[in-house]
Amino acid sequence: MKPSRLLLCLPLLAACATAGGGRRAEGGDVAGRQRLWSQAFDAYSHDSVRVAQALFQRLAAEHPRTHEGHEARYFMGLLSLDPRANADPRGAEEHLRIYLADDSAQALRGGYRREATSLMSLARELRSPCGSRTAGLGCDTAVVSRTVTVPSEPAAGPSAAEVSRLRRLAAERGDSIRDLRAELERIRNTLAPRRP
Repeated sequence: MKPSRLLLCLPLLAACATAGGGRRAEGGDVAGRQRLWSQAFDAYSHDSVRVAQALFQRLAAEHPRTHEGHEARYFMGLLSLDPRANADPRGAEEHLRIYLADDSAQALRGGYRREATSLMSLARELRSPCGSRTAGLGCDTAVVSRTVTVPSEPAAGPSAAEVSRLRRLAAERGDSIRDLRAELERIRNTLAPRRP
């Protein structure tokens, strides 16, 4: 009786082992994933926007079905709206849409669902033409002009008297440097041990 039970349980055990291995492969190296998350968030905290974007993108690509990989999508959308990183509303909207769609069952515990929805609306507004935006996001169409005056003739160079004064100072400094070098050589010769 025992061998038949064992034979019936073998396919079940194999299926469990396969399913468990798939989860481990998806979760991957937990320490590595958390280290990558910490590096990305540190870069974000220290205003290294491009470095943070690259690290969050790597995290989302390597660990898409983990909590960290999922949250990386939110931060990629957030950083895509940052003017320091050449704001890209289209990219922001795409990342935030993926973030919201992936967490529709709330299995990945996305903590920024409400913020992501607001940021996605903002990205859509920024992509729309100026005339159809909400009142708070209107385009600034004021033209800033500045008048630059160019002098009609170039400024006169230094006068002849100034040039001769500077040459005289340079010659005096050259003479004093030569005198100081000669004195230094005399001191070295005085202090040098004499050979019999």
